[in-house]
Amino acid sequence: MSMLQHSTRAWGSPSRYIQGRYELENMKTHTEVYGRRVFFLIDVFFFADYKKRFEALYAGSDSQIQCEQFGGQCTEEEILRCTGLAKALNPDVVVGIGGGKTMDTAKAVADNYNAAVIIVPTTASTDAPAMGLSVIYTAAGEHVGARHYKKNPDLVLLDTDILAKAPIRFLVAGMGDALSTYPECRANVQSASPNYVNSGYHQTIACIAVSKACHETILTKGVSAKLAAEQGLCTKDVEDVIEANTLLSGLGVQNGSCAGAHSIAEGITVLEPCAKLLHGEVVAFGILVQLIVEGAPAEELDELYDFFEEVGLPTTFDDLGIPDATEADIMKVAETSMHSYWDVEPFAVNPQMVFDGIMMANTLGKRRKGL
Repeated sequence: MSMLQHSTRAWGSPSRYIQGRYELENMKTHTEVYGRRVFFLIDVFFFADYKKRFEALYAGSDSQIQCEQFGGQCTEEEILRCTGLAKALNPDVVVGIGGGKTMDTAKAVADNYNAAVIIVPTTASTDAPAMGLSVIYTAAGEHVGARHYKKNPDLVLLDTDILAKAPIRFLVAGMGDALSTYPECRANVQSASPNYVNSGYHQTIACIAVSKACHETILTKGVSAKLAAEQGLCTKDVEDVIEANTLLSGLGVQNGSCAGAHSIAEGITVLEPCAKLLHGEVVAFGILVQLIVEGAPAEELDELYDFFEEVGLPTTFDDLGIPDATEADIMKVAETSMHSYWDVEPFAVNPQMVFDGIMMANTLGKRRKGL
């Protein structure tokens, strides 16, 4: 347990957050706030379309733009490659458009030029857009660490028409990730563990309030949002869930920190089928495990099991794609998860406790499904 030895509290957040339908059409207005030399780093799936769109949007303006395609992995080599591509432009602002790895690479390039950074997610599956860090991988996809910045993004810009029409699995996975925010914040508050603001400080009242709002928004509006998004609709509930998945969860984790749920998410990827799942899907199962290890009230667990079953988040080994997992497999997950965030729980956690929690989460899930 990493209990803080001081009483200082701190808060970190993006400078601006703008969310709305068709907001991508206002890109030039948004970038001009920060400068006239704009470097766009765009995910491969959107590159051709967005390059054409932005070149038309900026035509005749006094802004200089450069659009480049992201290489696919947030490695030190890719960061250096993209930094080199931007050298002649010497950008005032870097815009990252795509998934988490595209956004994280754009943050690093902006930091290398001391430029403003605008983050534009294309799915509502993660809280990465609001965070002041990049997760770094090897070319083979192995996690090697994180790069922390002195500030969060200058602007997080969401076009909810794009997000509402993305594959529904991403929105649901984002709900799973977002639902970990409050239980993990609560554990860190109880143990006086540091958050992710600079060297780490106590959580603020604002952090706890935002984390609770995130939790309540997902549980009350998540089902309606899924039903609407399945039809490509962008209702008020869809907008609210997108904000919870992206902004509220991002603020909660940076200012609150991770705990058992994310430990399971990292540990369970040692099983090959689970490595193919979306981050929020394995985090969701991790929430169940964390609450069982903590001895949470049955009502709290029941509410989450009910919600997961309704939106399609995993509650059993079958759902995770590991129906034949052995006890040795689960103990390997438990032991691997100990390298993550279990030390922030307000009591000592060991691999046997985690093993028991994983097995019980699956048992409860199977019982509810009548298996």
